[in-house]
Amino acid sequence: MFSGGCGSSSSSMPPQPSTLPPAAMGLNMQGERIAPAGSLVDHPGLTQLSAMLKAIDAGDRIVKGRLELFCCSRRSLTTKAQQDLARRAPETITDSPLGPLSTDAAQNLLANLRSLMSLVFVDYDCSTITPNDFERCHDKHAVVAAINHSLAAVVDRVHSGFLGEFWQTVQEAIDVANCDIYAFRPTTGSFEPTDNSLMSLHYFFIDPLRGRILWIGCVTKSRGAVQGGVDSDSDVVLSQNGSNSSRQGSGSDMGSSLQEGEFAFSEQSDNDGMFD
Repeated sequence: MFSGGCGSSSSSMPPQPSTLPPAAMGLNMQGERIAPAGSLVDHPGLTQLSAMLKAIDAGDRIVKGRLELFCCSRRSLTTKAQQDLARRAPETITDSPLGPLSTDAAQNLLANLRSLMSLVFVDYDCSTITPNDFERCHDKHAVVAAINHSLAAVVDRVHSGFLGEFWQTVQEAIDVANCDIYAFRPTTGSFEPTDNSLMSLHYFFIDPLRGRILWIGCVTKSRGAVQGGVDSDSDVVLSQNGSNSSRQGSGSDMGSSLQEGEFAFSEQSDNDGMFD
């Protein structure tokens, strides 16, 4: 389903250092560092968004958001994993939200989703996640509206223009129009990070052409739980570069460079152009 490596390209003998192309410096054409298959991609724009979404004060609630870009690998499920699925969820062999697990494509997708989640939720065992924990989202507009309502629009009230910057950065990382989207919706009590919150959403944007998966996650907890120490940052750890100093300027200038006709979504705007 996916090719190995993200953004890699072949090149001949490297020229002089002053004229090195991006690929020779370990970068793709977008200036992103080429990530090995099965790892998170260093994307400065997404890292900056995650830094702004780390802890949002929403009155009686604290909203935490994060975005991660994952470079898919070609690996499939191990024999042991296949046997475990056949025992625990036999119906998925012939039909599941990810497709029949009897196919290489569905096995590859599940293996990549598990790998991504294990990098995000480092304190939890993601090897037991099954295809039934996911739901295919056919309506991209509904997904955008849900993310806007629960996450991006909350920041936009404080930092005008954030909503447009959010979706512009997402579109730079993946081709949203050609993505398949899945929501992670496990059974209550089966995955602790989703249980210890007032609300949570986890969307996976699968970009098969670029061999990437973008995860957008959000958890909402009561202010009392956070102040009382019940909340833990181990539920959703910071990205590889989250501790690095991101651009700290106020968000008021974010999105100010958007020109007419570019992506600038809001809960009331027409999002049709994104999916044409």
